[in-house]
Amino acid sequence: MKQKKYMMSEGLAFSEEKDMKRLSDLTRKGWVLESFAFMGYTLKKAEPQKLIYSIDYHDVGEESFAEYIEIFEAAGWEHVCSSQGMHIFSADPGTSPIYSDQFTMSEKYKRSEKDVRNATCTLSFLTLLSFTLHYVTGLSNWVPLVFLIVTFPFLMTYAATKARTLGKWGKSV
Repeated sequence: MKQKKYMMSEGLAFSEEKDMKRLSDLTRKGWVLESFAFMGYTLKKAEPQKLIYSIDYHDVGEESFAEYIEIFEAAGWEHVCSSQGMHIFSADPGTSPIYSDQFTMSEKYKRSEKDVRNATCTLSFLTLLSFTLHYVTGLSNWVPLVFLIVTFPFLMTYAATKARTLGKWGKSV
């Protein structure tokens, strides 16, 4: 039976680079990335390797997925795993970065911002609605509290994602 290990993510919106570096460090110790997992990653035991990791955010349909992967492979990046529009690639150290300038980096985060924004807006609306119903109809205290607890991390994630899409001078690139 293959050995597996779980690595918790610190949140891609907050510490994407740190997560990718930790994955690289673990690969050097013989734990290579296998797949995304709930709030983190699944690693499998393998020979120690020197790899770097990078993530791309892109909703790719099945019909164009192979072409999407080929573009990265042509640049020296190997597809490792994908989940819900997030794709992690690995490469040998020294391989040119997937994103090398502020404009393309901003575009990368703009692609992920839409989904985060939609979820945040929906949860924010439901939270406000639950508070309104609490005050108007006497809805139990716990309902607005639960919505607030669930919504807060989404608000923080959206704020971090939005900040990453901003250019050097605080406006969208």
